[in-house]
Amino acid sequence: MSRYSAMPEDRQLPAVQNNLGRLATLLGEPRIWGLPPEHCVVLHQPDEADAVISALQTAAREATESLLFYYAGHGLTDPLIDDELHLALPNSREPAGIHLALRYQNVRAELLRATAVPQKVVILDCCWSGKALKGGTMGADDLAAVAAIKGTAVLTACASTAKALSPAGEDCTAFTGALTQILYEGIRGGPRELDVATLFRSLDSRLGSENRPRPQLATTGSGSGLMLAKNIWQEPARSAESREVGAPPVPDVVGPLVPVDQHARRRIQELLRTGRYEAAQELRLRLAVAGDTIALRDVVAQLRRKGNYRSAAQLERAVPGGEAAQLVLRRLRDGSLREL
Repeated sequence: MSRYSAMPEDRQLPAVQNNLGRLATLLGEPRIWGLPPEHCVVLHQPDEADAVISALQTAAREATESLLFYYAGHGLTDPLIDDELHLALPNSREPAGIHLALRYQNVRAELLRATAVPQKVVILDCCWSGKALKGGTMGADDLAAVAAIKGTAVLTACASTAKALSPAGEDCTAFTGALTQILYEGIRGGPRELDVATLFRSLDSRLGSENRPRPQLATTGSGSGLMLAKNIWQEPARSAESREVGAPPVPDVVGPLVPVDQHARRRIQELLRTGRYEAAQELRLRLAVAGDTIALRDVVAQLRRKGNYRSAAQLERAVPGGEAAQLVLRRLRDGSLREL
């Protein structure tokens, strides 16, 4: 949820829209997960809790192997009521608006009912998200006692008493930005398939090194071993030379994901963190011109936020790295199309 009608401007979360687009793109990439578009349901601004629960119920009925539930937005809690985690919806407010949010216990209940699905993963990118791991929800100390969701992993952006982070100037929230970056780059020296525990360790290391909120993980059954993605670093198309320390991945001429230069993408994040937004934008445009799918999606999202829907639509229809896409992007770079 990126927009909240009853909250002030400083409580809006525009980065969440980028979270959704970037994560959906990566999960659909064959070399990372290969999730078909029809099996990836994105609810950006659902009107009410029932819309979320109904979509989750449908997904649970149709899933045969894995079920992933992801939420990004504001986490709400009210010690005067139950002190449980509630997931804010567009009309939620604070304080005293918890009744307008989605109770996490209701999400957990649907996952408990999905007994035919062997693998379930919950990812929560919100403040107080660690509450999903404690008490009556997913207690880390007595998981078996509370009959928690078997074969499930619950990954949260922060502890139960901590706030998640959406840094100013960055395209994504801190947690999802790190998660998608790991999926996009892969893990050097990691296994061919990335289970939840491996992703968590990499996330924890990356976020901890940046003094950002530390993620939390709780699993039941074989939850920690659930395979969430392929390790793109290990792809056969990547040459032996590109695996050397400091070497960027070799551009792949086939497929929609073209990791042109992972070092350039890290540089973008560094520039944003230090307030050098124009330099970051220039580098992002260079990557997009070269066919970097993630950079291209970021540019599309920026155009939409500025109300430049025509150029955004042109880029969406264009083949990444193709002539039509490069024409629009070069016009943006040389200033003849001032829309960013």
